[in-house]
Amino acid sequence: MKPKKPVPALSWKPIGIEDKLILLITAVRSTQQETPENNSRLLTKLDRWLIDMEYIQAGLERVRRDLIPELEQVLDLEFADDELIQVAMFQPSTKNIFMELETQYLGSHMDRLGEEGFAMMINLSEMAQVLALVGDAVISSAVIQHLWEEHLGNAGKITQRKAEIVSNENMAKLCDKWGLYKYRIHFDPDKPSKSEIEHDKGTLIEAVYGIVYIEKEYKRIVEIVKHLINIQ
Repeated sequence: MKPKKPVPALSWKPIGIEDKLILLITAVRSTQQETPENNSRLLTKLDRWLIDMEYIQAGLERVRRDLIPELEQVLDLEFADDELIQVAMFQPSTKNIFMELETQYLGSHMDRLGEEGFAMMINLSEMAQVLALVGDAVISSAVIQHLWEEHLGNAGKITQRKAEIVSNENMAKLCDKWGLYKYRIHFDPDKPSKSEIEHDKGTLIEAVYGIVYIEKEYKRIVEIVKHLINIQ
């Protein structure tokens, strides 16, 4: 019998979001200087890009400066890489600006990111969804571990209680307690529905748990899932 290959641990390779953003901002500013004043269409587009990227840049700084220390305190742990929490805050509406920038600069004399670099920036919200997917899985497992009954006597009770704990409504309460929602990096409309807000808040909580699992170990998830179980 062939020996089984070990299951690879989940890992994260930093992509340098803030450094890539600086390169893009520098490229746009250079284009501004080179663009004739009568090309108002391009200049308007460049102004918008700068405003959006400076907003993203400020958001990343707020996450690093304010949110991460708060989360580390409440969870009693230290994150190995600030960038993962930053990634978790990206929403799908951030894709468009990076797609536009790729169209403008990929292959040009000011292209310092290359195809792979642009792809990473475009897919930041997809990466956030993957973190949430991991978190969803480990939260469910950890909750079951807390609800476990030695004689397995009431599957219906466990199923119902688990559903209540992992619901978007319940996770939204924890998201509010941790103050995650205000750190989202997005260009979404100002008035989403209640269900959309709760879904987004649930996804943020799942992403944070996903990050803890990637950086730490499952045992830590079992410990900190109590925050979700006991939220009022």
